[in-house]
Amino acid sequence: MLRHAGVRTLCALLGVALLPACLRAQQEIALAFRPVVGSTPFRCTASYAGVGRSGARVTVTDFKLYVHDLRVELADGTLVPVTLADEAPWQSNGVALLDFEDAAGPCANGTPETRAVVRGTAPIAAAAEVRAVRFTVGVPFAQNHADLAQQRGPLSLTRMFWSWNAGYKFARIDLRSVAADGTGTPVPWMIHLGSTGCTPSGSATAAPLRCAQPNRAEITVAGLDLERDAIAVDLAALLAQSDVLRNTPKTAAGCMSGPTDPDCGPLFAALGLPHPAATARTGAPVFRVAPGAARAEQGAR
Repeated sequence: MLRHAGVRTLCALLGVALLPACLRAQQEIALAFRPVVGSTPFRCTASYAGVGRSGARVTVTDFKLYVHDLRVELADGTLVPVTLADEAPWQSNGVALLDFEDAAGPCANGTPETRAVVRGTAPIAAAAEVRAVRFTVGVPFAQNHADLAQQRGPLSLTRMFWSWNAGYKFARIDLRSVAADGTGTPVPWMIHLGSTGCTPSGSATAAPLRCAQPNRAEITVAGLDLERDAIAVDLAALLAQSDVLRNTPKTAAGCMSGPTDPDCGPLFAALGLPHPAATARTGAPVFRVAPGAARAEQGAR
């Protein structure tokens, strides 16, 4: 439920003649996110046991993702687009960056600043009931293949960029994994989600006309109270069917979105993306409601 008692009162004072304009007033939207590993809040300085098919213990060294095309679904099924605010360096031109690492401990190569909220406005009634939110993990095609040096935040971040042809890493999650008991040499395991098969590809600076695998994940989270709840981003759910202690020989460490890399299959399935090695989606969703967490996340970020 989206509540705006102050706006309703103002509309009542203005009178019936101006009521339609009031009902279509731009309402502020603040969509909070909460990174978790299962039921445990994520922190760079923590390690997490029981992750993936091998029950590995993991530490995270980076945890970022881009989102765009945010929409709210009203009780009658109407989808209303949210215009994202320009808030440098986190949001511009309709794209927002979520950054959950704080440069502490294993995340030392990151930055202390974090971001766990997406802000914008939507033309909806003051008393509208929002039954779901929808968004896309990724960067729109038109912005995905451009000169990094000409971009402003959040698309100026070099750690999230592959090349003009491949574009951006829509999500970057870097791990180090050891056996469940904490023994053994740490295994690097990365998740870099982005478009692949982009053509033409003869030049590093040639903007493609299409990508065979766009790999933009469409997410829907229902039953969300925008004022009270956050959206959990669950790393354990994402990795539930992966073995982060092993990597398919002669492939990238973890998953770099390659269509021939079987290690990508379970991850893509968890995100609802097609992949030749994807299996049926099982277990908890990667994105789900975190009841009562909105104020805590927005206040801390």
